[in-house]
Amino acid sequence: MRVLMVTRESGDDRRYGLGRSLAPVLAAFADADVDARYFCADDISVESTARRRRQVERLSRLPFIQQRPDRINLLRAWSERLHIGFAAAALAQRESYTHVHAHDPWLACGVALGLLWHRGRAIRWGLTQHGFGSYSRATHEDGLVQGMRTQAWLRRIERTVTARARWVTAPTQAALEQVARDLAFPAVPAHWRHVPHARPSLSPPSAAVRQAARGSLGWQGDDLVVLTVGRLVPLKGFDRVLRACAAQPGQRVHLQILGGGDDTGLQSLARDLGFAARLRVNSADDVAPYFHAADVYMSASSTESFGLANLEALCAGVPAICSAIGGVPEVVGGGGWLVPNDTDTLTRALSELVNDRVLRCTWAERALARAAQWPTAKEIAEKYVAIYQAA
Repeated sequence: MRVLMVTRESGDDRRYGLGRSLAPVLAAFADADVDARYFCADDISVESTARRRRQVERLSRLPFIQQRPDRINLLRAWSERLHIGFAAAALAQRESYTHVHAHDPWLACGVALGLLWHRGRAIRWGLTQHGFGSYSRATHEDGLVQGMRTQAWLRRIERTVTARARWVTAPTQAALEQVARDLAFPAVPAHWRHVPHARPSLSPPSAAVRQAARGSLGWQGDDLVVLTVGRLVPLKGFDRVLRACAAQPGQRVHLQILGGGDDTGLQSLARDLGFAARLRVNSADDVAPYFHAADVYMSASSTESFGLANLEALCAGVPAICSAIGGVPEVVGGGGWLVPNDTDTLTRALSELVNDRVLRCTWAERALARAAQWPTAKEIAEKYVAIYQAA
């Protein structure tokens, strides 16, 4: 069995996205005698990418596309996914892969077309739905604006792709059921499976490790550090976390936002709130020191099918406050403080943890108890192998 895992990620995306969650599973495939490779945007040649961009520029000048930023952005997104999927299909046929696993339905569409073109009909393909709901809905909420007719058209394509795939997975059962509803399936199809992300390798730090982590990051002994993690996009709700931290009295609470993207808006908001000196925004390849140094973890996402950073916080034994949306309650369970996703509630919950050390210890213990129940990378790899064999 040879499996090609395909995503559109590159750069910062791989730091906080699928690359981080797939890495331990790919490593575990070796124990199951599966030859697996991760294929992403970085594997596309510079010349091929340049050709695609020139084609997009030409198409962008068409009368019904030009002067329409929403349509131009959608054209770019689709051309990128089809390009990566098509290239992955060519590689799979050339190097005799048996299975291609695409990590969104637009990529899967490119894979399916590529396998037809390259006559790779013997190669099995399937996909994972990572958003909460249909991919067109997830990308729309992420800023790729689509009108009602465009949404309907994209969902018809997505329904066709998921129906023809040999397998469809989602990281939570709630996400799987929401995709089925969005695509108008009467029930979750038989070939769809719920496969969570594997338990991260993070563990609770010793006192010495925690002190070293805080020292390396420049946190003082009396600083209470709130950590939040993810791409710097509106749906992650970092503005709500920032407001909740700024509302705490005194100068003790500091906020560390760990994520890639444009932080201009957040820095401006912090200055308006008088919190600029206590806000840090940066990205890092190794997230462990940040979880080891943190006193509290917060997530205020507006939509989340799983929330890998939430699970990482539990594994590191960090008291966690999470918005109860999407698949988050299924993942966090009783290991984190699930709250409504509004600034006032987040502020009150944070205030209780800031002012009560015993309560922080209680939530840390509950976090570790929940994390201990989570499946390992080896167990998740075995689930995938069973799915591939069934295909």
